[in-house]
Formats: sequence, C-alpha cells, structure tokens
Amino acid sequence: MINIDIGATAVAVLTLFGIYSLMAISLNLEYGVAGVPNFGKALFVSIGAYTAGITYTRLLPLLAGDIAIHPCGPTMGDALQLRSEIMASQPAAGFVNLGLTFIIAAVAAGAVGFAASYVTLRLKEEWFLALVLLVGGETVRILVRGADDFICSHNGISGVAQPFYFIQDPRTSALFFMLLALTLALLAYLYSQRLLHSPYGRMLKGLRENEDITRGLGKGVSLARAQIMAVGSVIAAIGGVLFALNTGFVNTNDFVVTLTLDVWVMVVLGGIGNNRGALLGALLIALMDRFTQIGAIALNMSGSEIEFNYVRFIAFGLILLWMLRYRPQGLLPESRLTTGAHAVVKREIGALQ
Repeated sequence: MINIDIGATAVAVLTLFGIYSLMAISLNLEYGVAGVPNFGKALFVSIGAYTAGITYTRLLPLLAGDIAIHPCGPTMGDALQLRSEIMASQPAAGFVNLGLTFIIAAVAAGAVGFAASYVTLRLKEEWFLALVLLVGGETVRILVRGADDFICSHNGISGVAQPFYFIQDPRTSALFFMLLALTLALLAYLYSQRLLHSPYGRMLKGLRENEDITRGLGKGVSLARAQIMAVGSVIAAIGGVLFALNTGFVNTNDFVVTLTLDVWVMVVLGGIGNNRGALLGALLIALMDRFTQIGAIALNMSGSEIEFNYVRFIAFGLILLWMLRYRPQGLLPESRLTTGAHAVVKREIGALQ
C-alpha cells in the first residue's frame, strides 16, 4: 500500500500545470490562432532548459562573486557543490540569474522561431515548417547530446535548483515555486487573450481561415506568421526554463518528439483556438502525468512486471483518436465571437428599431 501526501501531490500537479500551460498557450497561439503547425515545440522548450543549464553553471558563480568551475568531467562534483551552496546561501544571486536566464532564453528562442518560420513560410505549403522544426528539434537534441562541454553530453547537468531553494522547509520552497509557475502562466494567458481579441489577433484568425483573402487585403502573411511564431517560441522557452528548474536536471532525453506530441494533445483535447481550452488540456495532462507516475510506483512496489508508464502513451493516442473522430473542436470549443463589436452593433440596431 502506497501512502500519498495529498498536499505535496497537489503542489506538484499545480506546478506541472503552470509549466504545461505555458507550452499549451504557446502552441495554441501558433496553430490554434494563426494556423501555423509547429511540430518542433520540444525544440523551443529545450532552448529554455539548455539556457538554464548554461547560466546556472557558468553565470551563477560569477554573479555570486566566485569562479565558475567546469560542470563536466572530473570537476562535476565540485561544480555541483558550488552552485548548491550559492543557491542555498545567496538568494539574490539566484534571482538575478533566473531573470537573466529568462531574458537569454526568450531572445534565443524568439530569434530561432522567427528566422525558421519567416524563411519556410514564404513557401506555399506551411506544413513544410512543421517538417523543418520536427527534424530541426531532433538535430539540435543530438548535437547537444554529443557536445561534451555543453550540458555534459548524455550525463546532463544536475543541481539546477529552483530560486526558492534557500528556504529550508522543502514544502514552503515548493509552494513558492508553484506560485511562480502559476503566475507566469497567468501572465501568458492574459497576454494571449489580449492578443487574441485585438485587430492583430483577428487578422491571424483570418490568415488561418483563408490565406488568399488575407493576402488580398494587403496583409503581410509571412511576417505575421513569423511574428506569432516568435511570440509562441518565447513563451515555450520560459516554460522550458521552469521545466528544468522543476526537475532540477537538464538532459536531452527530456526533449524528444513525445514532448511535442504531449503539447499537441493538450491543445486538441482542450479546444483548438481557445486559450481556456489550452489551460484545461494542460490541467488534464498534468493530472494524468502525476497519477500514471503514482500507478507505476505502486505496481513496482507490488512486484508487477507491467511497465505502467507506457499506458500514458496508449492513453494519449486513444484521446487523440477519440477527439478527432467525435469532438474535433475540443472540450471547450473556440468562441465564434472575438470582439465586443458584435454586441455594440446589435445594441445600435435595437435602438434604431
């Protein structure tokens, strides 16, 4: 019998929900709003995680007034001890490093997203971008995995502590990190909602529905798609930073194609084009992740030879098939009204009558 700490489980699920929400919102902006298929979401999430791995090993010691120790090879243990001591005793350096990590990751991911999409989306078929990003994500992952001095090759980098590590009580520390993740997710949601209901957002929806008409109205199709790809990439990279801090470990194995498919399931399940649907999908997948992990632990403790973790992939496949067959609009379909102008026109007509 496995004992479950309800409080700790709730904090873990909500933290994961905040991180997944950033990923889901970013894809919903790209595909749900603008119709840009991004099958390289893992690439932009990994940019944030790799950035965290670099800044926490190279930049953090400098901000704390120490000399950076090479994080790989024979000095791996010394480097791990140094950054753990800094995060535990110098919270100011940790928060400054976190802020710089967000900025560097956002700039790098935004630039990659804009450049890749602006070039490829000038072609007639936007699905070429999906192929480029899918292959590009795996290519970058393999290159990083083979670079010994980047994130220590296949060993990865451990001890990438979240900014509240200095709090001695682990529960309180985890609670504050949960609040940070949820706050950033809320800010991303509010921003995406404002963008969605703006003239620019309606232009993106017009581009999604009929590219020829939108182009005929004089809109810069390639530039608009590149811009929303840059925005989505920035949000995904911030989620990647939080992902690395939540696990405390940066490894290329976390950023395979299945991560991209997870995010697609969130958006399809919740409702394509609806940011509330993206949040709902993120919550459901976070719950499924946590409870499949608990189920796997329970089976292992009982001596079962069944690998319960693979049930998750089967469930995701069944969810996608069911949703595409019976409810392609998702659990929370996109609203047809995206502006308050409809209510104003209706009120004015009623006044005239």
